[in-house]
Amino acid sequence: GALAGSKVGSVVDRITSAFAVISSSFPVWWVGMLMIFMFAFTYHIFPARATPTILPTEPDYILALLYHMTLPLITIVMIGFGTWAYLVRNFMVGTLQEDFITAKKAIGINKKKIIYKHALKNAAPPIITILALSLSGSLGGAIITEAVFDWPGMGRLYFEAISVMDLPIIIGATYVLTVLFLISIFVADLLYGYFDPRVKTE
Repeated sequence: GALAGSKVGSVVDRITSAFAVISSSFPVWWVGMLMIFMFAFTYHIFPARATPTILPTEPDYILALLYHMTLPLITIVMIGFGTWAYLVRNFMVGTLQEDFITAKKAIGINKKKIIYKHALKNAAPPIITILALSLSGSLGGAIITEAVFDWPGMGRLYFEAISVMDLPIIIGATYVLTVLFLISIFVADLLYGYFDPRVKTE
């Protein structure tokens, strides 16, 4: 996204923009089913289910979990990567038009240093805000992805609890989601101070 934003109208920018539009247009369940059909049923590379077949107490459980989670992770990355790259690209385009960037170009600072150290750092705060909100939502559960890959995640648990009005589960899940949201906002505030020293307090 930073590279595309620094080269507006270039091949990289066009590919990034096209991929963002295409990837965000596909439903996550459709991409998930396509991944299962190709890599689980056709080529037998990855399992169709995200749940490992061995017990959590087994020594190889972590490796089995990572192996079974490969297809869900690829699906989520494919859907979200293009959108995030395009988002960073748009923030970079606006930042690169600021006066301080023009001043740094005038004094002869290396272009890559301007892009990745100065422009990207100044474009980071709004990106961090959106990332924190998106990450807290992802940790809370992606119901459709969990349903496609048969993963007993937080989103699926929350949905099933609401369906049967299981109040203890609803209250507990809401509490966990709230804590995750507050933690993500807290981490975002800490990162603001690194990327923009003006927000630091004495």
